[in-house]
Amino acid sequence: MGLYGFGPFQLDAERLLLLDGGEPVALGPKVVETLLALIEHPGEVRSKSALLERIWPEGYVDEANLAQNVYVLRKTLRARWDVDAIETIPRRGYRFVAVVRLCDRTERMQTAPPTVKAPMRRLGAWAAAAAAVLTLSGAVAWLSAVPRGDAPALSAEGSRLYEIGRYYWNLRTRDGIAKSVEYFARVVNTDPRDALGYAGLASANAIEADYGYGTAPAAVYVARAREYARQALALDPNCGQAYAVLGMLASEKRSGNQADMGRASNSLRRAIALDPASGSAHEWYGIALLHEGRVDAAYAELARASQLDPLSVATTAWLGNAAYLERRYGDAIAYARETLDLSPDRGDAYETLGLAYEALGERSRAEEAFGRLSRSCPTCRAEAAALLAPIYARGNEMARARAALGIARSHAGDVAPEDLAVAYAAVGERGAALAWLRRSNNGYAAAEMANDPRFADLRRAAAAAPVQKPA
Repeated sequence: MGLYGFGPFQLDAERLLLLDGGEPVALGPKVVETLLALIEHPGEVRSKSALLERIWPEGYVDEANLAQNVYVLRKTLRARWDVDAIETIPRRGYRFVAVVRLCDRTERMQTAPPTVKAPMRRLGAWAAAAAAVLTLSGAVAWLSAVPRGDAPALSAEGSRLYEIGRYYWNLRTRDGIAKSVEYFARVVNTDPRDALGYAGLASANAIEADYGYGTAPAAVYVARAREYARQALALDPNCGQAYAVLGMLASEKRSGNQADMGRASNSLRRAIALDPASGSAHEWYGIALLHEGRVDAAYAELARASQLDPLSVATTAWLGNAAYLERRYGDAIAYARETLDLSPDRGDAYETLGLAYEALGERSRAEEAFGRLSRSCPTCRAEAAALLAPIYARGNEMARARAALGIARSHAGDVAPEDLAVAYAAVGERGAALAWLRRSNNGYAAAEMANDPRFADLRRAAAAAPVQKPA
């Protein structure tokens, strides 16, 4: 087996070791095998089925494991090399597009021993670092040994099931959340006196409500989430994840339910105090800070969440959004792309991507991102049209701008009011724009209007202009 070189890296196929400048990069063996399978055939499309058979000949593996490996590889390579080396071919597989060279063994750089010693640090930080580079199959056994304060540890089988449930929960897809419910229920059956299974079910039901998954009304899933959280706290009064779920639920504004940001922040801060290594607690607290208009603090909190839980699709998506509001447009683009690596139909990531490109003046890329947003879900076309209207208007394509506004207006229920306001302002209908702007009465919209450059003109006009009913 060979020694392959690409960019600043070498891959030792015999030892399944990726080297950067002669130093080993900490990656699990299945992740390195995925990279090897791609660079052995540079420029060729490797089908998902062929990769699954090559990397997991034992079978019993989901395509999500392959997607996770590719995500970890992209994140690792991009951190050291400004090249998009792995291309996704929709519905087919993946292709390694960078130049690969076969190195002579005499050219091997001096390397440190393959075993990389972890620096002495707090256990939670090491768990987060391990999660970023290990595949699910390699991480489960190690994570089962992580202590959780004074609470009794899950059994080995319960820990395995819990980590698989968390993996699917982090995908935030309809199927992923459904699978997480199944695994968390199995945790409860395996360890009925441990709080984590119930906390997992609380988290899954909270996402069912938040994302509109499932067949029942959102209120049903909210009630289930609260009850599971209470059961978790009855078993372990110091269960941080249960407090995190209760805080997340308190922060949400739904029909017949007003957000209670004070109670939400208190619960989330308590969750973090009890479990500082909880990525979801930091994520939800970061979102709560955005709703309070504290964008810089929110960005820092979401960055911390991403460090703790680097494979969380939702965390990376929100971090990209916060980066955009912080006017860190390059970072916003990078985080949006990372989100889409793992969840190609995540609409909010396409929106962040398009807005960041628009802020940088890259019109064609912004249009492309909003076009992909339009195709990402059945109800996303109207939102994408509202975002495209101002771009067309600035390009003096007023007919296209008004046509896009018409699409957005005819499906106004699928569009954020503040985005409709910007679209109306772009075509010169300032009165209607201000009326729609005043419909945006949630905390996040206020933070958006205070920090998003699209609202500069409307902010100046909002105080003095008369209110006009939306057209």
